[in-house]
Amino acid sequence: LLSLELRYEHDVVHARQRARQVAELLGFDPQDQTRIATAVSEIVRNAFRYAGGGRAEFGARLEEGRQAFTACIRDQGPGIADPETVLQG
Repeated sequence: LLSLELRYEHDVVHARQRARQVAELLGFDPQDQTRIATAVSEIVRNAFRYAGGGRAEFGARLEEGRQAFTACIRDQGPGIADPETVLQG
């Protein structure tokens, strides 16, 4: 439905706003819209902060007869050097 480049810090806010709008158009209630927007915002913020940017893609698909929101956040960063250490705190 929509894709955004993540190049600048304000793109994080833009992605959050667009995620909420798409969720609203798909019929999610206001509380779920907020949850979706918050989750997207956190992932996009990480892509921007740690990988220097990326791309956010929002869509929808049918799942068990209901519309489901999809978000795919991609980055071109180098990755985490030692993920086990990060996961252990």
